[in-house]
Amino acid sequence: MNDTLRAAFATTLAHLRTRQDEWTPRCLGAAREHVTRGGQVVLIAFGKAARGMATSALAVLPAHRVRGLLVTPAPDDAPLPPLQTIAAGHPLPDAGSFAAARAALALCRSVRPTEHVVFLVSGGGSALLELPYDDRIDVASWRAFYQALVSCGAGIERVNAIRRRVSANKGGRLALAAAAAAGQTTVLVRDVPGDWGDIASGPTWLADNEADAAKAWLDDDALAGELDALGLRPAAPPQLVADLAASALPPRPQVPERLSSKCAWLTLLDETNARAFAAQAMRAAGFIVDAEADADDLTIDEAADTLLQRLTALRLANQGRKVAVVTTGELSVRLPPSPGVGGRNQQFALACAARIAGQPIVVLSAGTDGIDGNSPAAGAVVDGTTWDRALAAGLDPAGALRRCDAGALLARLGDAVTTRPTGTNVRDVRILAHDG
Repeated sequence: MNDTLRAAFATTLAHLRTRQDEWTPRCLGAAREHVTRGGQVVLIAFGKAARGMATSALAVLPAHRVRGLLVTPAPDDAPLPPLQTIAAGHPLPDAGSFAAARAALALCRSVRPTEHVVFLVSGGGSALLELPYDDRIDVASWRAFYQALVSCGAGIERVNAIRRRVSANKGGRLALAAAAAAGQTTVLVRDVPGDWGDIASGPTWLADNEADAAKAWLDDDALAGELDALGLRPAAPPQLVADLAASALPPRPQVPERLSSKCAWLTLLDETNARAFAAQAMRAAGFIVDAEADADDLTIDEAADTLLQRLTALRLANQGRKVAVVTTGELSVRLPPSPGVGGRNQQFALACAARIAGQPIVVLSAGTDGIDGNSPAAGAVVDGTTWDRALAAGLDPAGALRRCDAGALLARLGDAVTTRPTGTNVRDVRILAHDG
């Protein structure tokens, strides 16, 4: 079954990329119509799917009518004319991220009324396109703050609310900077659930009404409370702490009247596509599939228990049949001070391996972006022999779980799933299967 799950994941990735390539041009109707009327296009693409989306967009837009920017995860800095290309840091911002955000803001401010702006936004954009609200904050201190923020165990909504509050380019600021444009189209490959303003922390997000805007915006007291509740104040740059104490942070951006009417936001891909493709692949392999489970934002242990219980119930209801639980989303992990190699997918897989030892169960967990934490793998696939094989090889799987070092152990066992960066990102896929 291990090969069956690996094949299902590979098929899922192939379907995602095909849909992304085919549907990106279909989302550009307003921009293409603008060009037919003699207008120009400003194209700004950033995120893990940026290169693929930009390539598909440029295939249907005349190059002499386009100017813009492509921001990709380092070290991918290959040119894509007529766009300027900047390679930037992920999961932590770097000097390239700061340069990319400055370039994007300058580009938006230069937009003319004869131009239509296209934003191609995908997961990873929060780090790849980032600039603190104050130029006096340097890269090193901002990276340290980001490291504490993304490893504090908070849900993505809380993390992104903080990022929107303290960034110069998030929370709608790119859209506001390009307010002079004839129109704006944002095309999204979603790596988070819920409000689309959380994708890349919402750089082109404009709230529909005042109540929504206020809800999504942390005032000074709320921001201070979050920094304390999540233990982030010691990691915050001194300038941020001082400005917060003095109520000197920039105010919430105000949306000009009628700007929203010139803007459109279209979802190209999200995790429902990944779940549907994975479920389809497992059904084609002869499995009865439950694709309704939700473990989003649960801890590793909670998710392992919940999904394995779901698999057991499905097996009991279908005696003698091959069954599988397919789900998507991301799990919550609080990292130790010095984590090892791996990410949430490999950590989840190893936690499942401890629970399924000796059973005819296989579990795959992998990121659709092809990257799991700080490892070269997308995730892992484990079975009822994994735990005992680790012990027989003289490894310490329980210690690896405690140290968040699952990646190193699973790679040694040959259980890692490695795809290299996929050029898309719609969260993680998990498949749990029993051979009946």
